[in-house]
Amino acid sequence: MHTEQRNSHGLFDAPIRFADKETIVLSKEDIERQLDAGAFMMSRDDATEAGFLSPHDDPDTVLVQVREDV
Repeated sequence: MHTEQRNSHGLFDAPIRFADKETIVLSKEDIERQLDAGAFMMSRDDATEAGFLSPHDDPDTVLVQVREDV
């Protein structure tokens, strides 16, 4: 992610988070391919409990729309 806005307070700056989330569209086949390649799914609560997410910080994320192929 390239931005002209920079943190300029020193070594221990927190990363700059963008308020707008990018939306991506995936088909069920895209998701199946990612799962076959080793990806996994879990709820936000499970990911927080396992230490993958911080309960105090909203990580850079995207919104995912699943495309229904008819």
